[in-house]
Amino acid sequence: MKNKNFGFTLIEILVVVGTIMLIMASVSGIISAVFNSQNKNKAIDKISQNGGWILNELKKNISNSNGNDLNGGDYFSCPLSVGTSINITNVQDGNKTTIICENNKIASTSARGTVYLLDSPGLKIDCSNFVSCSTLPSLQLSNVSFNFNLSAGNNILSSGTSKAFLLEVSLRN
Repeated sequence: MKNKNFGFTLIEILVVVGTIMLIMASVSGIISAVFNSQNKNKAIDKISQNGGWILNELKKNISNSNGNDLNGGDYFSCPLSVGTSINITNVQDGNKTTIICENNKIASTSARGTVYLLDSPGLKIDCSNFVSCSTLPSLQLSNVSFNFNLSAGNNILSSGTSKAFLLEVSLRN
């Protein structure tokens, strides 16, 4: 009688296990790259949405002031160089509003209280050149410029994700 062994040798088992491990490693690398890309896209979307909304709110505040006389008409108290805040008087209701960028927040403070235009723990803001104003030779205010950078916070997966935002509002007589 012949003795037949039905089974696998150690070498065959090791080859199969090694092949399965290689396939698992390549699939997990692909899945990891997809999740990293998805997180980065979410961070970019969050930055774009917040930045766009902030620019819209800043434009509304400046447009509601409707004045262009620097300090004389008391509509604006604006830095002629670069600053981190601007004071605005709304001509519709006379309320004074201060827009300020500091401590990783952009806030609008008025008689109605403080409204944070940006107070998101997932985002960081660089507002070292936040607001500047330009005048005509007659010292009338001609435009107000806002400039800030938003970037993803401490999340390692979305680090390096940032976007610059610039808004220039020309004032009319």
